[in-house]
Amino acid sequence: MRTGAPPVSTHIPRLDSEIRGWPCPGVVSIHGGVGTGRMGVVLPSMQTHTQNDKMVAIVDPLGWLHPPGLPDINLQRLMIVRCGGARAGWAAAQLAASGAIPLVVLLDPPPLRADARRLRRATEAGQSTLFVLTEQPDQHLNTPIRLRTLGNGQLKIERGAPHQPVITL
Repeated sequence: MRTGAPPVSTHIPRLDSEIRGWPCPGVVSIHGGVGTGRMGVVLPSMQTHTQNDKMVAIVDPLGWLHPPGLPDINLQRLMIVRCGGARAGWAAAQLAASGAIPLVVLLDPPPLRADARRLRRATEAGQSTLFVLTEQPDQHLNTPIRLRTLGNGQLKIERGAPHQPVITL
């Protein structure tokens, strides 16, 4: 793992002030119920990356994501992988380790189990940031930053800030 690598801005000033940005390399866990804004937490980073001609990949094992519904995303710089649940962790690890995709989003995978460690190593190999978005926190995923979306623009920092505040985005 690269030491002393600067974190990547979340492009959400209040969140940046609490967690100092996304780890790169690293894995971030974001969990919350459907409709509570999980994707909205990573959307500003996705927008910035794609608008700056950097690739973003989304692993969507359920096939629910509608890419044109993502505002201000350069769809030419967005890769969608729909591989089913059994291959979701493996696909995300391959993308994160490639070195060509600095930001990977894994949407609603089944429990990661052995894939959890593989994902962390993959981000280190590819110098990437991987977001795992789930309804419930995955007990197999040990991440430096864990966020819970509460809806109505509210976000609880469960790990990664000294005093775990609730912030409004």
